[in-house]
Amino acid sequence: MHSDKRKTIRLHLTNVVGLGAVRLLQSLLPSLVIQRNYRFEEVYLPASGELANYSQFEQGTLLTRYKRYLPNLISRLLECTLFGSKFDGVTPLLVFGDIPIRCKSKQTVFVQTSLLAGGASTGRELGAVKYWIARWLFRRNIRYASNIIVQTEAMKSSLIDSYPEIKNRVHVISQPAPSWLIRAQLKRTKFHNSAETGMRLFYPAAFYPHKNHHILSKINRPLTWPISELILTIPDNLNPNPSVSWIRCLDKLEPDAVLAVYRTTDAVLFLSLSESYGFPLVEAMWIGLPIICPDLPYARTLCGEQAIYFDPYNVASLHAAIVDLNKRCESGWWPDWSTNLERIPRDWNEVADAMLQLASAEKASD
Repeated sequence: MHSDKRKTIRLHLTNVVGLGAVRLLQSLLPSLVIQRNYRFEEVYLPASGELANYSQFEQGTLLTRYKRYLPNLISRLLECTLFGSKFDGVTPLLVFGDIPIRCKSKQTVFVQTSLLAGGASTGRELGAVKYWIARWLFRRNIRYASNIIVQTEAMKSSLIDSYPEIKNRVHVISQPAPSWLIRAQLKRTKFHNSAETGMRLFYPAAFYPHKNHHILSKINRPLTWPISELILTIPDNLNPNPSVSWIRCLDKLEPDAVLAVYRTTDAVLFLSLSESYGFPLVEAMWIGLPIICPDLPYARTLCGEQAIYFDPYNVASLHAAIVDLNKRCESGWWPDWSTNLERIPRDWNEVADAMLQLASAEKASD
């Protein structure tokens, strides 16, 4: 019998519950599983949600579901501190969940929230307390992380500014478009609607304060907006400005529905004040769509000179950017994202291999 010479890894997914994080893992997990040089000894899954029943690992992988009996914030705090020893082991641990765990194991942590680096205000007292605790816990547990993975150089710089001691442990591994979008092979090369009738815009984002839907509440009648429809993926009862007839709230959309919107939208409008990456920006570039986005480092890092930028705190600046895009629509302009896409992996196998190599390296980073 041949001995199994593959490197052994454990995956920690118990805190992957937010929509963006879940969608990322749904693209990444199949590519992690097929990596021939690695074997997964144990996978810690959430007890509920879309990933709870993920079972596409090879026979022999132990699947452990981590049930939370207390409110999520308290349970997560205890999991990363007093109960962290549950994850002790000689097998390296790859953690998807932002916070290092207090355990005796070589640990690589994927950080997906920019709010750990100060980021934008959450806009709510409860949210502010939540992220204050997360930042405090991150700082307390930094010493347990051998490596930290982020998605952009902008996020790396921001994290190091907040926690200088991790300077030599932060690694950038960016991601491509979601697997469902790659499979669709959708490419756009022109506007769907005319400048005269108004553009159709799409903002795919959940209703978190830092997503900045609030700026839409500042729209008033004196300005003419060249928009026929702005689609938001939030419930109708959260509409930031019901008096504006062209704002349409469709709530959360599944991938097939998102694809349907991408086929007929004229541009992605992104409003967010803080992102560790910005998947809708990657999706728009992958398809070829124009982008209007905040003039902030995370957006500049991804979109370079091809996007149309605005001040995310100024509704007049947003209006000017949309008018600018409408004029470009009249002139026949279309963005060229080829240079930007060269800096993004072409598939999820490349991402999976880079993460596993880092997590399983014999020597931890300094």
